[in-house]
Amino acid sequence: MNISFDFQVVCGDCGSLGIKIENPESASRETIVYCGDCGARRGTVGALRDLAVRPDAQALPARQRTPKVKSGRELAAMHNELQSLRRKVQIAESKLADKAN
Repeated sequence: MNISFDFQVVCGDCGSLGIKIENPESASRETIVYCGDCGARRGTVGALRDLAVRPDAQALPARQRTPKVKSGRELAAMHNELQSLRRKVQIAESKLADKAN
C-alpha cells in the first residue's frame, strides 16, 4: 500500500476542521477531499485513511497558519451584513408563520 500523509487536517485557507467528500460511501483512494467551509482542496480520501490508521498520528507537526486579520472596517461591514441577513430570516419566518395560521 502506498502510504501518504499529505492531508491537511486543518484547512490552510480558512482554518476549518470540516471536510466534504462527494459520495463518501463509494469514494476511492483518489477521491478529492474538500474543506467543508471554503471548498479548498485538503487532500485525498486515501491520504485521510492512511492518516487515520497511523499509530503516531498525534506526532504530526502542526502546520503554521498565518491568521488573516480583518480591519475594524471589514469586521463592521461583516457585522452589518450578518444583522441584515438575520432580519431577512426573521421576516421570512414570520411570513411562513402567517401562512400557516
